[in-house]
Amino acid sequence: MSVDDDARVARLRRLLASLKNKQHASNREMRKALGDDAYADFEGAWQTQKDLRAQLKDKPDAIREYETLLKAAIFAYSKADAASTSGRNNAARAGMQAADTAFEKLYERLGELVDADSSLAGWFDREVRWDATNAPPLCPEGAPKVVTSNSLDNRGGGLAAGLRDKRDVKIAAIEHKLDELGRSDDDNAAIAARLAKALGRRI
Repeated sequence: MSVDDDARVARLRRLLASLKNKQHASNREMRKALGDDAYADFEGAWQTQKDLRAQLKDKPDAIREYETLLKAAIFAYSKADAASTSGRNNAARAGMQAADTAFEKLYERLGELVDADSSLAGWFDREVRWDATNAPPLCPEGAPKVVTSNSLDNRGGGLAAGLRDKRDVKIAAIEHKLDELGRSDDDNAAIAARLAKALGRRI
């Protein structure tokens, strides 16, 4: 590693420590530490994050339909639960049957929506394809949540699993650059050779 690389590594480590301590790192500092190519990669990664945020704000109509059906099913369940708590057993039984039916219809419709457009599966916090062995329970907690939901039952999967804030993207860019600088010339040559071989096989 050259003297210049040593200086860059030291600068990158200082910047990384600042970011991990929740301190600000300006774009100018990032560009100076990373260099133009790595900084361009960082900008691309952050643009991807901004695109993902924009996508999550623009829900498809099918997802809005699911949210409406889920809200109705949860309301029916809550109504039945309230009847049970107050000792109105007949109303509770009738209400729970209505809630079960609402959840069954919800899952049936969700299956139709995802079969029509498989990309919709990414809008949910958990698996949305079932069979007899893994059918979801007929209750609010067990129902898949849209990844933008504020529900405490939201598991945070799907599209939202890829969300990173700008600080995390900066940290990842610096760690990648440090890893790159930490490799020897022989390591880089071996990686280049493997890449060339792989590309040659594809041609």
